[in-house]
Amino acid sequence: MFSKDQQTQNAAALEMDIRREEILAFFRDYWKPVLGFAIFLVLLTAGIQIYRSVETSTAATQTAEMMPLISAPATIENAKALEDFADNRASGKRKPLALLYAAGKYQTANKPDDAVRVLAKIVDSSAPEALKNYARVLQANAEGKTDAVRKVDKESAWYPAVQELEALSEADTQKRREIYAKIANDKAAPTALRKRAAEFSGETIGP
Repeated sequence: MFSKDQQTQNAAALEMDIRREEILAFFRDYWKPVLGFAIFLVLLTAGIQIYRSVETSTAATQTAEMMPLISAPATIENAKALEDFADNRASGKRKPLALLYAAGKYQTANKPDDAVRVLAKIVDSSAPEALKNYARVLQANAEGKTDAVRKVDKESAWYPAVQELEALSEADTQKRREIYAKIANDKAAPTALRKRAAEFSGETIGP
């Protein structure tokens, strides 16, 4: 007769043998799909890690190249360099950012036509709509056009700012006052902008 401890050990060993056989039987029947899925997961995980590594490296490299261009003086040459970087080497959010700074340098260098041209690249791109609306505002400002409001969605957060640009460029005093009145009564507009518009229009704004 086996002792109680030996019986326990034998039972445990038998259970392990049964489990081992069950596992081996499972892999004999299903080893291809199981192995295939395991390899898929490994490759997927590795792919994501490689992509993140490459993207991080790319972002760091592009940012390192972009920052000196951004901080450079606002000359036509530096604006062209930023535009070239955006067109040929930048990716992701760095592309529209570089274009915005290039447009700013062109504008500062008294080249508004080039600023408008560069901003048009953002408007025609796949950049987020908020950024595209911002580019439209800057375009309107650079162009000095009175029809600037038509370029920006009325639901955009930038719409009141474009209305102010339109008011500033409106020669007719009464029309200018009407535009300012619309801004003053627009509760979605920033408070500072509403107060400024109220001063020009004579409107009393609420809370």
